[in-house]
Amino acid sequence: MLDRTFARIAFLDRARIHRYVNPEYASFVGVPAEAIVGRSVAEVLGEEAAARLEPLGARALAGETVRWLGWMAYPDGRRRYVERVYHPVPGSDGSVCGYFAIVRDLTDLKQREEELARRTAQLEAILGHIAEGVNIVDADGRVVLANEGFLRMYGYPAELGAPGTPLADFVRHRLAQGTYYAHEDPAEDREALVARRVAALMSVGNETVEEQRPDGRIFEVRRRRLPDGGLLSTYTDVTAVREAEREVRTQREAMRQAERLSALGSLLAGVAHELNNPLSIVVAHATLLEDMAGADPTLVTRTRKIRGAAERCARIVQTFLGLARRRPPERRPVRIADVVEAAFDLVGYALRSAGVAVTRDLPADLPAIAADGDQLVQVMINLLTNAQQALQAREHPRRLAIAARATDAGGIVLSVADNGPGVAAEARARVFDPFFTTKPEGMGTGVGLSLCRGIVTAHGGSITLEETPGGGATVRIVLPPGRPTGEGAAEAAEPQSLVTRRLRTALVVDDEPEVGAVLAEILRADGMAVETAADGAVAQALLADREVDLILTDLRMPGVDGMALHRWLAETRPALARRVVFVTGDRISTALDLALRETGRPVLAKPFAPADVRRLVRAVIGAA
Repeated sequence: MLDRTFARIAFLDRARIHRYVNPEYASFVGVPAEAIVGRSVAEVLGEEAAARLEPLGARALAGETVRWLGWMAYPDGRRRYVERVYHPVPGSDGSVCGYFAIVRDLTDLKQREEELARRTAQLEAILGHIAEGVNIVDADGRVVLANEGFLRMYGYPAELGAPGTPLADFVRHRLAQGTYYAHEDPAEDREALVARRVAALMSVGNETVEEQRPDGRIFEVRRRRLPDGGLLSTYTDVTAVREAEREVRTQREAMRQAERLSALGSLLAGVAHELNNPLSIVVAHATLLEDMAGADPTLVTRTRKIRGAAERCARIVQTFLGLARRRPPERRPVRIADVVEAAFDLVGYALRSAGVAVTRDLPADLPAIAADGDQLVQVMINLLTNAQQALQAREHPRRLAIAARATDAGGIVLSVADNGPGVAAEARARVFDPFFTTKPEGMGTGVGLSLCRGIVTAHGGSITLEETPGGGATVRIVLPPGRPTGEGAAEAAEPQSLVTRRLRTALVVDDEPEVGAVLAEILRADGMAVETAADGAVAQALLADREVDLILTDLRMPGVDGMALHRWLAETRPALARRVVFVTGDRISTALDLALRETGRPVLAKPFAPADVRRLVRAVIGAA
């Protein structure tokens, strides 16, 4: 029976001499059975193996069943991992006469175990040190693995990461830190909360969720149920990714806004031209009527009202054009009160309809500063709009205070203060960064204050955000006196002396008959002989062989426009080209601005008052 069993069996007597081996044993040892029987362990397996197995045999001969696991080298050079069980055999007198050695080859199993252990150690090392958090709990809710990333993300102490730690200990730690979910009541019994959270976690299936941390970080949590009932959870800090996604969305929105503004700018160019022509007629005629009214106070009052309303419309149009215009900044003498007034022309109604009470403290003796007025109006509009939006979250009263004072150096300190919710201290340092916004998504692009800082900094000034005493936010801008540049430098210079010589002839070129007529009337009132032309082609025919002292020409006309007329004069009648004054209600185009600069000729902006026309004409005559 032993010869036919698949087990490897040998019998050794008290002298450790092999008295029997079955075929399986002999085959495993690699020596024929007849070469084993009658030989000692040392003779069959070698001295080293005999020395290792000698204590086991002694215990078996003492009556103990012994089990041993280990690696052994065999005569044919093989190294195997074996289990040897020594079972004592009693003799006829009851004493142990020898023992059976039963051998099992566990080499393949041992190698698989070692490979599994090696791979497990590698996996634990990888999971333990990756940046992502990994947490594995068994079906009983006890930790199998909690890596450093997981413990660091949630601020858990290292001892909680020990295998076997109950999941409930993690929950207790978070509750002790005051981390409650929105639906949880902190007054509820803590252990009841712990039990409910643990039960909820252990019952979830496969899911991926995002968790917003109290410090603003965002974790993506992926949970997967394991076959043995355990739960694998991985945690990734996606805060930077989400912020980048928001920034991309904000930039796209800003680009769309820029595209809309570009389209709006093109539309404004046409609208401004169409509005400024009739406004020029209204302003000019109102001024002429005021001069003609003489001592009639009623007529004077009415004409002043007409002129004032038309001039206000003109200011609004000019402010729109200034905001849409893309050109290098020009420093001209600017009064802060005028900047504030221009901004209120555009956003004043929104403030009044929102119930915002506005106070202005702008002393009349504030010095003018050299600045780009259009850009400062843009800054003021942004600040007023931000304040109005912030005040929407506050109940009445809603207050907005604008104040300015002069600096010792001749500059200006301008402040815009509201009594809204204010800006958190940690956000104040970032509110001027591009695309950073504290407004809800869809309400702000984070570009406005960044643009304000860029404009103020380009003027050599500074802009800061402070807390309003009593609550709210205060934006404080410091602007130096500056130095005029470009056309502003010429305007800031000493005015040229007026020429006493009277003009004899002038030509007015405009496709709007009423505009041409009112310009001619203003010039005739100064004793000039004036002719009019409906377009540039008619003007070319008149000027082919005629001398005039002054040419006032509209820029935008069908056919031969003002710029084409000037080029023709520069080629054929250079002297007359130096007597041209351009008239326009549209300077929104950068290319047009550059072209005008290249001509070196002055520009009369629509709508214009008679005094504007006379001042410019006399300056041109004086330069002739």
